[in-house]
Amino acid sequence: VLYSLEKGLADEELRIVTAATAREGLAALAADRPDAVLLDVQLPDLSGLDALQQIRAHDARLPVILMTAHGTADTAIEAMKRGAFDYV
Repeated sequence: VLYSLEKGLADEELRIVTAATAREGLAALAADRPDAVLLDVQLPDLSGLDALQQIRAHDARLPVILMTAHGTADTAIEAMKRGAFDYV
């Protein structure tokens, strides 16, 4: 999915930065401020919901869109409560 998103969003005017884990993504976020974040709920090292909280602590105004193929209504509600811009 990561590869497909990277290739699907590729554009000469966009710089796409990807990370396979939450920790890699949080490190990339600390090094460079993106315009938006697409964040999976299920990551190998940390819940996307927990990563969202860390992103919010770093930058409360950064739009974060959570996505998952295994979501529930409860997960969507929790994501929005924690400050997700949207949930897909």
